[in-house]
Amino acid sequence: MSPMRQSLSLILGLILVASLVPSRTEARDEWFRGLDLEPAASRADLVMIVRVAEVSEAKMVFGGKVERAAQQFKFEPVRTLKGVFARDALLLTSEDLGVYGDERSALERGQVRLLLLGRSGIGYANQNQAGGLDQSVPPLRDENDPLRATVEVLITVSQEHDRGKKVTLLLNGLKTAKGPAAIPLLVALQRRALLAAQMPATAAAVTSHLGDPSAPVREAAARTLQLLLEADYLDRQEWREEPVAVLAADLQQKDSDLMARLAELGALGAAGEPALKNEAAVQQLKLNRPRQTFAERSVLLQIIGKNKMAGQRDALLAFVEQMPLDAPSDLQFTADRALARLDTKQALKTLVQRMKNKYALGLDVATEIALLGELRAAAAVPALLDAYKLSLNHGEKMQFAVASETLADHKLSDPRLVAPLSKLLDVRRPHLRWQAIQALRKIDTDEAAKAVHPHLREEADLFRKLQLAEFLGRHGIRDGYAFAIEHMSEPHLLEQAVAALAAMREPKAVPALRDILKTSHDTTWNTAAIRALGALGEKEFAGQFLEIVQDLKRPLALPALIALGDLGEVKALAKIKEGLASRNERIVLGSVRAAAKLIPLAMVKTDDLRDQLAGLVEDADAAQEVRVAALEALVTMKDPRLDRVLASTVRDSGLEGSGLLDRVEKLLRERKVQLA
Repeated sequence: MSPMRQSLSLILGLILVASLVPSRTEARDEWFRGLDLEPAASRADLVMIVRVAEVSEAKMVFGGKVERAAQQFKFEPVRTLKGVFARDALLLTSEDLGVYGDERSALERGQVRLLLLGRSGIGYANQNQAGGLDQSVPPLRDENDPLRATVEVLITVSQEHDRGKKVTLLLNGLKTAKGPAAIPLLVALQRRALLAAQMPATAAAVTSHLGDPSAPVREAAARTLQLLLEADYLDRQEWREEPVAVLAADLQQKDSDLMARLAELGALGAAGEPALKNEAAVQQLKLNRPRQTFAERSVLLQIIGKNKMAGQRDALLAFVEQMPLDAPSDLQFTADRALARLDTKQALKTLVQRMKNKYALGLDVATEIALLGELRAAAAVPALLDAYKLSLNHGEKMQFAVASETLADHKLSDPRLVAPLSKLLDVRRPHLRWQAIQALRKIDTDEAAKAVHPHLREEADLFRKLQLAEFLGRHGIRDGYAFAIEHMSEPHLLEQAVAALAAMREPKAVPALRDILKTSHDTTWNTAAIRALGALGEKEFAGQFLEIVQDLKRPLALPALIALGDLGEVKALAKIKEGLASRNERIVLGSVRAAAKLIPLAMVKTDDLRDQLAGLVEDADAAQEVRVAALEALVTMKDPRLDRVLASTVRDSGLEGSGLLDRVEKLLRERKVQLA
């Protein structure tokens, strides 16, 4: 494609993208839309309702040429909600507040405002710098403004360590909250959607706000409801029926606020089967119903695909066939993916024809290539190979590699993909090169390894070089041996180097490792040697390693524990029990790792060890790395304690925003655990 055509396509795409989802200012621009006060209420040391007593401005000149103005505000305390303030007035600058006013709002004398302040090096600073002035320093009617009660609830929530109790506090607050004051509570509830979805009072507490006169409140309620419905992994049909009825009725009123309407459509689509059985809801979800915006059609396309609404197949096909070839790539991707979920065969034909038409016009075909991988069908491979025969640009080649990897992930790879992928391994294009290598590693055949083999020495990144060495080693190519054994003593490369040595099974490895262990006085090299011997299954060293772990304070006790686990040496279980109770985090981690491998091999009861692992997962004071490792050990062993442990751990407020909580919630969904 010529540079001029590329620029024109980009400009048209940006124009259409801009029309696809309206900006906040295009919808009703109430200051409280999306208001989120929970993080600031939790961090703040001083939360006060204040009255603006004075506003002054000072101008300073920097460098003799640049003039800057700074505002100073005098606030009179009206009510303190958190912390202690013992003076008659509080002086803060616009820099302290992190706000400088805007066209719609300004701090003026006589106003009542909410301040959420934290300690800074010299005093106080605003903890709620949320963009606009009113969101950062919310305006109140007076000290009895409904937002005050909301903030009091959020302060109480921040002090609670049980996430389930946090949800209960939020639900109680929502029962009495009215108007904009409900938005921060709804946003806070969204963070605990999985827990809230199983509480009987949740649906009514949220649904009641769908009828609020304020569009931002309706939007917040609908978005919360969507997250709740998506989090309801128990798929309780009767629980979904009432929200579906309310949402369908609200949408029939033709809400003039687009953001609220989109949120309600999204929530309706998340309801699943009950929405498809409700006639009023089905009417709202019809793609060929007159719509005023692309944004609504985009949401509907996602819903149709997600719910596999077969009755919409013809309307969807017509939409795809009439869609402009230069429509925004996101819209094209959503529409084509929806069609793929309804009719894979037709989607493949449509994609191929669309790709030909776009290529003939000089348009980018990366979207179509990416979608071929999303089809999850063996029939996509010939189309993908035909696409490669075109003169592809860098982005299109990247999508070819991504699509190849996606197909391999779903066990749909084809040996014919190896040859084109091998042509994308140019060291001068590192991102494309590595993506192609990733696809070849996922294909994981001897031919794929042969394609990668000549490029091993080109890889400059040592970690990636060792990944390639492991991949090649699995297919009998041992050229990476020197790299692995030379760099295994580097702590950040140890695990990958050991994995590479284990995959290669190089005959020279064991004698070399034995010599290191005999002659080296360096702890890092001895650690690496022990780990590698364990990974290689050299049982002759089990006795030596057992002797090392008799004293867990010895420097080599940790690698010896892990090696004993790799060797399947159940005699180490007694020391593992001791290690799990250690105050040394690294010893605990090594013991957890070994326990996951040895407990299933034990011929005696190991309930005490399993209980220790469960206790580590639930221990709020344990390091998160330890808790993750213990959880994965229970998962690996398919331990019957797992459901109880997950139900307990999901309530730990200290995990909010963490990868461990994400993993716990994922397992709860997969196992469909019913929470108390």
